[in-house]
Amino acid sequence: MSRTARKSAAPRRALVGLGAFVILFYSLAPIIWIFIASITPELKADFDRAWLSNRQVTYLPAEPTLSNYVALFDVVPFGIYFRNSTIIATGNMLLTLVIASLGAYGFVRFRFFGRSSFLVATLVAYTIPSVVLLVPLLVIFRTYGLNNTHLGMILAEATHSAPFVLLLLINYFSTLPRDLDEAAQMDGCSRLKVLWRIILPLSLPGLVAGGLLAFIMTWNNFLFAFLLTSTTEVKTLPVIMRQFALGEPAVWGISAAGAIVSTLPVALIFLLFQRMLMSGLAAGAVKG
Repeated sequence: MSRTARKSAAPRRALVGLGAFVILFYSLAPIIWIFIASITPELKADFDRAWLSNRQVTYLPAEPTLSNYVALFDVVPFGIYFRNSTIIATGNMLLTLVIASLGAYGFVRFRFFGRSSFLVATLVAYTIPSVVLLVPLLVIFRTYGLNNTHLGMILAEATHSAPFVLLLLINYFSTLPRDLDEAAQMDGCSRLKVLWRIILPLSLPGLVAGGLLAFIMTWNNFLFAFLLTSTTEVKTLPVIMRQFALGEPAVWGISAAGAIVSTLPVALIFLLFQRMLMSGLAAGAVKG
């Protein structure tokens, strides 16, 4: 590149860099403020005016502390809520991947009557708001004793995540040639063995993307956790975060600490599997 071209490209690169910095700062500013609030010593509320908060907006606390994080686990049963979220989100992720993998392989590799109608029904099922499913789920769960159970929550969450992951894996499986199946079947593999030994290993980015999205959808879902659970032994993190939001103003520090701890697992998982997540979501974009 000539010196003239480099000089003309420099302002453009500077402008792009400035725009990227502004977007990054705009996106991270709330998270940074929450973290600062979580390490700021809590201020007691005015007991004569309990609806008011004495907390001042401090961008750099004079005496940062981790006492809010300690109180988060000592004062409230945050660890139990965290455990429940982990169990339910992981269980839903595994159930969703099993259902979606079998369904996607069937849709991609078999031609059967009503196939297009089933695909449309799957898309419609994903677009149905979760609140519409509450009454049927409540009736079914009450009949079979699944109310306020981890299993019931996993099944409820799968109604929302399974259709999305199914459509994602259909798009991914369709990029894999049928010759792989035929070669494996000639070697004596059944359809399930072909799926387990050939298709799933080659579809690892798609599986990771679908599994992570199912996990995140469940981790952040408030509606089912609030209405289908009634005890601390089953309630999840979004429920206790709502309690913080509706509590006294004097729990800002604990609430901020809870928000940071609740966000960390999802953020770490995303950072660890970022490449596979991106490649899994992009797969099949040129082949419908």
